[in-house]
Amino acid sequence: MKKVIFFAIFFLLFNLSTGTSYAEDIIDVLLNKGVITQEEAKRLKAEKDGGTLKLLSSLKFKGDIRIRHDSQWREEKKSGSADVDKYVRNRERLRLRLGLDATPLKTVKVGIRLASGSGYQNTTNQSYDGHARGKEIFIDKAYASWEPTDFFKMTAGKQKNPLFTTSLTWDSDVNPEGYTEQITIDIIDQLTFFSNFGQWFIEEYSLKATDRDPLVLVCQGGLKIKPVKGMSIELAGTYYDFQNLHIMGWDAGILSDKAEFLGYNNKHSQQMIFDHNQELLNKFRCVEANARIKVKTPLSPISVFGTFLKNEGADIKKLIAKGVDPGDSDPRKLSAYKDDDRGEGWLLGFSIGNKKKQHDWQIKYFYQELEDYAFPAVFVDSDFHGGGTNNKGHCIKAGYCITDNIQIAMTGFSTKRENEKISGKKDEDRIQADLIIKF
Repeated sequence: MKKVIFFAIFFLLFNLSTGTSYAEDIIDVLLNKGVITQEEAKRLKAEKDGGTLKLLSSLKFKGDIRIRHDSQWREEKKSGSADVDKYVRNRERLRLRLGLDATPLKTVKVGIRLASGSGYQNTTNQSYDGHARGKEIFIDKAYASWEPTDFFKMTAGKQKNPLFTTSLTWDSDVNPEGYTEQITIDIIDQLTFFSNFGQWFIEEYSLKATDRDPLVLVCQGGLKIKPVKGMSIELAGTYYDFQNLHIMGWDAGILSDKAEFLGYNNKHSQQMIFDHNQELLNKFRCVEANARIKVKTPLSPISVFGTFLKNEGADIKKLIAKGVDPGDSDPRKLSAYKDDDRGEGWLLGFSIGNKKKQHDWQIKYFYQELEDYAFPAVFVDSDFHGGGTNNKGHCIKAGYCITDNIQIAMTGFSTKRENEKISGKKDEDRIQADLIIKF
């Protein structure tokens, strides 16, 4: 029995390191070597098919390390001043992610992932600082999914963003928290319908005079079309309804706390405005349209993609008329925008190649414009223009797979404020050089 226990431990470690089940082969090897008896081998195979070892054999471990050099050059002028300040910032950074997935039942999957970072939802980077102090690790994902049929899936917990979208609205590091339902139906061989429904939580208030917490309700519907061999078209429309934001009332200093929803948005180009009851007036009811065309060519795959975004809840006039200044916000500043609600954004780009195996390469480019109130600043790309909204500019990326598991990549940004009337001038150029090792 000791040998059986030893083998179970060995088997667990083996699966964690490889992410693949070779249970029966290992049992046969141990039997042939005389490590276990014929009876023990039969028992282990039986347990593998219906017991503990079956669960252990479903465990898959994976992770990656990214080493990055990050340089930023910025010219910034505050509103009302003729002086231009120039900044240069060089950072050495790292990202570590460790994940573990398991399938306890055929229809159930659970997963966890730990990641480095400072705790913010839209970045897992850690800078080399603090005179070599230890770096922090956070829960990046923790979810369970249930897929009873091949067309329906439900997920609960902190999960990967399931939406067909772009970085105009969602940074790839943001893993929403809550519940998601997904439906995928093959109408014909060339046409697939898909939909995603999300109930994702933003904050939790136990001391407010309400039983409702701020959350976003998401509804996405789309089509995947394959008109000819080697070509695919994806189309999707998404509606975001950010609910109960008004209960996030102003309290002294909340807008200076970058870790809070209100404070982060206020710091990143979204003036948070409150009424006489100290309730938030800003609303986000956003409509997003996405499209992507992929074509396989003899040389490399080519993709063209685009996003249009509009916040139907953006209303500058209402913010000015009903807003008050409790100390951290001033609705009078918005008068510089006049009748412009500042609630739209768009992105257009293309890519050539892919990054899946050794010697693969990819070049990707996009241009975007994102107005102040098009989407909550806390969720958008943290690298583009330093994060937040009220920006426009170019991004180009190039990557090459040295091996199946090792990549090098370069990313360049040239960005500026979309409108300088409130925040003043800010032009930023940025280069990131990455070494990525997957395991």
